[in-house]
Amino acid sequence: MKELTSKLAMMKVAIVTPTYNEAKNIGLLVKKLEKVCLGIPGTKFTVLVVDDNSPDGTARVAKDLAKRVKAKNFSIRVLVRQKKEGVGKAYVHAFKEVLKEGFDYIIQIDADLSHNPKYVEALVEEAERGRDFVATSRYMKGGAILDWDFRRRLLSRGGNIYTRFFLGSKLTDYTNGLNMFSTDLLRQVNIDSLESGGYGFFIELKYTALKHAKNFVQIPIVLTDRQHGQSKLPKNTLVVNMLLVPRLRFSEKK
Repeated sequence: MKELTSKLAMMKVAIVTPTYNEAKNIGLLVKKLEKVCLGIPGTKFTVLVVDDNSPDGTARVAKDLAKRVKAKNFSIRVLVRQKKEGVGKAYVHAFKEVLKEGFDYIIQIDADLSHNPKYVEALVEEAERGRDFVATSRYMKGGAILDWDFRRRLLSRGGNIYTRFFLGSKLTDYTNGLNMFSTDLLRQVNIDSLESGGYGFFIELKYTALKHAKNFVQIPIVLTDRQHGQSKLPKNTLVVNMLLVPRLRFSEKK
């Protein structure tokens, strides 16, 4: 126990969440994250909200929240980008900022509350075991999706089967957005080389990270539908990702 506490005392974790018109969700997400993170003493968490200049005032809400937080091991920062370029570009922008500082790990989490913040604790536990890449999966024992209709389930499941056919079956869920990477691993990945601006970014990042990861693990997750607002998944996502996957497989890019 003393050894574990000592390791936790050295850990700095950035929780990155891209936002666009998430004013109704961001407060709930931060409140839940704060509750979880305060229960993990010795680890310093920074929630990095990356907002693409949301017209609904998401950035303003997040900045107000940041002023109210007083915890020693939990803080909020807000990065505002001038235009909406997709979740991939938002993550690359945030990762670059995080890699300039002394963080040990980066956790990705959706702002729409489809990812239960309780999983942050499980991710940190895996970090303590020396993992450099932890992916969460809806498609392994213990994983599930709640509240989705049949068509959406079919597209997600089919898309992942297609992706695994080309990119390998070590990952059971290429498209889920809750993951953790060590900053050392992300430096090896070279995030500037990642080209996908939209949701294909998750596929490209995981596929590339897996090539460099020394201690990878998957953990199950139960995903729920967003609480407020509408899905921002572009209609052409399936086609774009179907073209992306074979390009990644047969490309010589490392």
